[in-house]
Amino acid sequence: MKNKFYKKKILVAGGTGLVGQQLTKQLVDLGAEVYVCSLDNEDMAPEGIKGYYKLDMSIKENCKMVCEGKDIVFSLLGATGSPATNFKNPATFMMGNLLTALNMLEGARLANVEEFMYTSTYGVYSNKGEMIEDQMWNNNPSENDKFAGWAKRMGELQVEAYKKQYGWNKIYIVRPANIYGPFSNFDDKNSMVVASLIKKFCNSTGVVKIWGDGSPIRDFIYSKDVAKMMIQVVEKEISNPINLGSGDGVSISELVEVISNSTHIKKKPKIEFEIEKPMGDKIRVLNTKLAKSNKISPIISLKDGIDETIDWYLKNIESVDLKFNAFNQK
Repeated sequence: MKNKFYKKKILVAGGTGLVGQQLTKQLVDLGAEVYVCSLDNEDMAPEGIKGYYKLDMSIKENCKMVCEGKDIVFSLLGATGSPATNFKNPATFMMGNLLTALNMLEGARLANVEEFMYTSTYGVYSNKGEMIEDQMWNNNPSENDKFAGWAKRMGELQVEAYKKQYGWNKIYIVRPANIYGPFSNFDDKNSMVVASLIKKFCNSTGVVKIWGDGSPIRDFIYSKDVAKMMIQVVEKEISNPINLGSGDGVSISELVEVISNSTHIKKKPKIEFEIEKPMGDKIRVLNTKLAKSNKISPIISLKDGIDETIDWYLKNIESVDLKFNAFNQK
């Protein structure tokens, strides 16, 4: 059945990553002619794509080249990692997010791309008040997301500038919550909380230690849902920034329980909370009223998403560990 994406030439920049893998598959299923660019080797590319570019997207000329002839570009580029990595490598976070955001947007404009999606993050929000789209600029990003948060804000500001100067209104901004799923980064030094906990439980020798007291509350969303919601944003041509999350808070303690109770965890380890360790902000939950008013909501429960992610990790554990061990040796 024909749809907006049928036979369209679409570029997914960052198409081998956590969300990119899911987005690419869903677009292929919709009949789109999908191209992917990434720094990963081509064997990481999803099946069914029309072309693959292994290029550095921090270089503007590369961005223009991969955008030539494309109707729609989804930009999922940028440095990602835990808050600890954010603090340890602030220059990497700033440069990685700024250069890829600005150059991909300019490359798409020069190539006369019709529609463009910029993937921001809920890290742009302050830890004060509700995380509502039109109130984002009222406060600075949380200190725990300072560098990545400001870099993503600058990307959003550049989108606003392009709309004003060039009248390019079919540019969309999405702000996903804490994403998890297959193809997550399971590197011990750089993984986000869900991937980190899954690896700890799957490789436990009897005790799993959790930083903090388990009370911080987060908004978790499965990568398949994020991809589906991104497609819906473009389909509905929602030009204002929009939050993509569950809108429901889950404490770290509750998350630990869901992972521990998964049928994939055969041996239940003892859990120890290290209350002297840092915990980050107390609560980070997106306001999702705008998304819901446009009938855009996740459908996969935390339990089902966690089960699928653990299953994928266990089936790919050797290749995942080899990939990140090789990365850390560079």
